[in-house]
Amino acid sequence: MDNLITHIIIVILPLLLSNVIHMLVVKWNLLSFLTKPLWIGGFGANKTWRGFLIVPLLNAFFSWLVVSLVALQVENPLVLGLLLGLAYLLFELPNSYFKRRAGIQPGGVGNKLAFLGTLIDKMDSAFGVVLVYYLLGYIAFVPALVLFLAASTTHFFISYVLVQLKIKKSI
Repeated sequence: MDNLITHIIIVILPLLLSNVIHMLVVKWNLLSFLTKPLWIGGFGANKTWRGFLIVPLLNAFFSWLVVSLVALQVENPLVLGLLLGLAYLLFELPNSYFKRRAGIQPGGVGNKLAFLGTLIDKMDSAFGVVLVYYLLGYIAFVPALVLFLAASTTHFFISYVLVQLKIKKSI
């Protein structure tokens, strides 16, 4: 798979669908019994078991669906989707941890260097996803860098749209 568009379809599209649905689940407080924080003192109240269950499972499903509908040759798309969904979430945790240590509220950015904080918020998960995808051997290094930029830009844009639609509270 050398086509960058194919990588975008395999990696970004399922994550986009998974995360938009997750934001709707959060907005409507569905599956509220899973809203227990992973570690409130370390990551804050917004990192919950609900997200860690929903995003990887939805991403596995959407990865399988996209690969099937577009007839792409991807080995184990369910497993790939699950791993990328987990990577997305796991790579958000260090940033959340450091923000809690700095006294920044869950879902917020610090007053100092707010733009940099927002940039890191959008790039941490994109980095993790593309790193896992690269380490699994699906993509070469240079296209991985381009995929990372595409994923980070998409993350920022979709967050902005979700805030404008009042589905999400902050970018």
